[in-house]
Amino acid sequence: MKTTVLAVLLFSFSVVSAQKGFQITGAISNTKPNMLVFLMNGTDGKTIATDTVRDGKFVLKGVITAPDIFQLGFVGYKEALDVFLFNDDVSITGDFNNLSQASIIGSSVENDYQQFKSTFNPIRDRLNYLVQQINPEKNPQKRDSLINLYEQAKGSVLLEATRFAKEKNASPVSAFVLFAISPLLNGAEDLERRYNALAPSAKNGSFAKMIEQTIAEANINKIGTLALEFSQNDTLGKPVSLKSFRGKYVLIDFWASWCGPCRAENPNLVNAFKKYANKNFTVLGVSLDDNKSSWMNAIRKDKLTWTQVSDLQSWNNKVAQLYKIQSIPANYLLDPSGKIIARDLRGEDLQVKLKELLQ
Repeated sequence: MKTTVLAVLLFSFSVVSAQKGFQITGAISNTKPNMLVFLMNGTDGKTIATDTVRDGKFVLKGVITAPDIFQLGFVGYKEALDVFLFNDDVSITGDFNNLSQASIIGSSVENDYQQFKSTFNPIRDRLNYLVQQINPEKNPQKRDSLINLYEQAKGSVLLEATRFAKEKNASPVSAFVLFAISPLLNGAEDLERRYNALAPSAKNGSFAKMIEQTIAEANINKIGTLALEFSQNDTLGKPVSLKSFRGKYVLIDFWASWCGPCRAENPNLVNAFKKYANKNFTVLGVSLDDNKSSWMNAIRKDKLTWTQVSDLQSWNNKVAQLYKIQSIPANYLLDPSGKIIARDLRGEDLQVKLKELLQ
């Protein structure tokens, strides 16, 4: 009996512990009577907690699943206070007339966030100022000088971001920092390298998820990876799967009858197909047409004798969306195992690559 009671008590304690949330205790002077204060998720705009301000004091409570930036604001007023918060006990004191200068105590992630802002905000403001100066500048020498200053400021941002992420390796704020500077990095590979260097505890929250999504999308159909499988109907309405081409070199060609550059490239594809069709090579055309007659007429006129598929949904073509196609013509060259070995080969580049592989 004692064992059962003890087990229940332990279970109850674990449930309570798991449900520990945040509490924000506020003391803001110069507020008006009965103002409604709220805490809103800065990422999705959802209200997390509300309270009525009495004599400048309020308490906000709740449970959040991951650290994130939240906004503390007052109904009817535009100004809000950004708070980087997890399930901590936090106290906020300040003046309603100068809310941005309020003191926030009790959150380690907020401390990291404040450190980030004190370092990066002046550089960000500098970058924004330089962009405003560069865009209208007509004098080439002055413009080049401003661009040089911009590159120096950009270098300072990257230097400080690298230092911050190294010093705050375990902080979720480091994921936010990487997300904030991602447009300045050298592509998704640079972002992935920096993100992978963070500790697991830093990879928590909406900014970490957005970084992971960016990396995942960038790695879709990357050279060296297996091409994503798909099936789509051919000109006769019969389904054709990419898997059915295993064992051959296959060029997945995204095109459309209305695409001038695509049509201009078609003679090169015809030439390549004739030259290498008997050497384990083929083409699989994926059309972004929305009119079957136009699609069929283009196939006949351009003498495209390889397999063609389409769902006649134009840019909403499911295969094009799967492959994140943003412009056409576009193509992927697969080896017999289905691995992508090259992409966007056109003109002489396609001929050279096929000769290298098949002759």
